[in-house]
Parts: sequence; structure tokens; C-alpha cells
Amino acid sequence: MDTEASHMLEAALEQMDDIIAGSKAAAVEFSNRMYEQGSPVSGAPLQLAEELKLALELQQNQEERDSLRAQLPAGTAQLLIDWLQTGTVSTSQ
Repeated sequence: MDTEASHMLEAALEQMDDIIAGSKAAAVEFSNRMYEQGSPVSGAPLQLAEELKLALELQQNQEERDSLRAQLPAGTAQLLIDWLQTGTVSTSQ
């Protein structure tokens, strides 16, 4: 029983190490699990949102997150904010 618990703890710690290190394998595994869960939203948009979430979580500190955010065009950021807060999207064409 103790051996089984030790193996489970070891496996969990290895997974945490992979995630903290930002390994590509952990990101791919995470993406695969999302598809296996059968989300009602199909395709790339959900995957991109989950990849962004993972990228933000893997940033070591707020300065790195701020640097990543600064690379996002203001119009894109505002559209995402509006959509997440209100569910509406206004396009200016």
C-alpha cells in the first residue's frame, strides 16, 4: 500500500516538474486531454485559448506575463475582453 502511494506521488511530482519546466510534452498531453473530453466547441479556437492559458500559467513571474500581453495588438485584446465580459463581438469593417 505504501509502495503504491509512493509511486503515485512520484508520478504526480514528475508531471508537476514537466508542467513547471514548460515542456512541450506536457502541453501536447494537456491539449490531447481537452479533445478527449469532447468539448462542444470545435476546432482551433478552443485549443488556442487553452494554449494561451497554459502559456500564461508557465510564465515565471508577472513581468514575463506583462511582456507577453504587450505583444497582443490592442484591438485584439479589447475584442477578447468585450467577448469574455459581455458575450458580444462588434466588428468594424
